[in-house]
Order: sequence, then structure tokens, then C-alpha cells
Amino acid sequence: MDVPCEIRFNARSINSIDLPESVEVLAGDTLVLKLKNEGSPLHLTLSTADAARFTDFFHENLYLERLADVPVIIRDDVFPGMFAITVITGYGTNRSALKVAVRERPAPVEEPPQPLPPPPAPRLPVVPFAIVIVAALLFILYVGTGILLFEAAAFVVLVLGVIAAWFLRR
Repeated sequence: MDVPCEIRFNARSINSIDLPESVEVLAGDTLVLKLKNEGSPLHLTLSTADAARFTDFFHENLYLERLADVPVIIRDDVFPGMFAITVITGYGTNRSALKVAVRERPAPVEEPPQPLPPPPAPRLPVVPFAIVIVAALLFILYVGTGILLFEAAAFVVLVLGVIAAWFLRR
């Protein structure tokens, strides 16, 4: 996320610097220095002496006519702390420091896991059970009556039950 910080030059007098006392950024943000010159063009220097653990920005010499944006990218993996950006105009005659407070990025809010739906009730295979029951009844009739046709029918029904179970499996 970009954090803007306006710095005005030549507003009160030649080579004057107007900037906020401090600015706060989060780890991984980009501090955008919005430089605004309200007078004649000037040379200026932006430097950081103690920011090496927070950013790769070190030193910038600029010739500012009207407007310029200077990005200062803050690293993602930094611990909270502070550093200063020194703004120099008038070839060293005017200096001001902008304190940059780096804060830790808040931990992302984790949503509680959604409960899993209950597993479906196991489905009993109706067709194989029905076939086994029919075959058992045919076999009981064969044993009770002694008619060979019931035994053959029971055998055929059991074979058909095995084939049906094979094709109906998941």
C-alpha cells in the first residue's frame, strides 16, 4: 500500500523545507515522498543513514522544478523500528529530518474452519441382498420339497446376484 508524505520547498523562504515531523508505515508498504516546490527550482538531497535494515533507499540527489514523487519501498520482513530521512537544500545550509516509524503488519484474521458436512449414511446394497434372500428361499424350498428345479433356480439366482453386484458396485 502506498503511504503518501508531502514535503514542500520554498514555501516560507528560499530553500525552506516544510515536512511532517513523522510518518508511520507498515512492513511491506511504500512510502511515497511527494515533493512540491512552490518557488524557483532547487537542488535537494534525500538521504538515510540508519535505514539499511528497513529499505534499500540510501541517497537521492534531485533537481526539483515543480513536482516529483520519490518511492521508498519498505521491506516485507522487517521488525518494528524507526529511521530518519534527511532532506537537505541550499547545498547543505538547510536540513530537516523526517522520522519514519515502521510498524509490524497486523496478522491476518483467520476465519474459523467451516465444519465438514456429515458423511452420507452408508447405503445398503438392496439388489444383492434381495437376490441372496430369493436364492436362500429357493434353496429352502428345494430342501423341503426335494424338487430339483428349486436347486437349479437358487444356483442361477446366486450367479445373477454376483453379476449384478459386480456391475452395481461403486
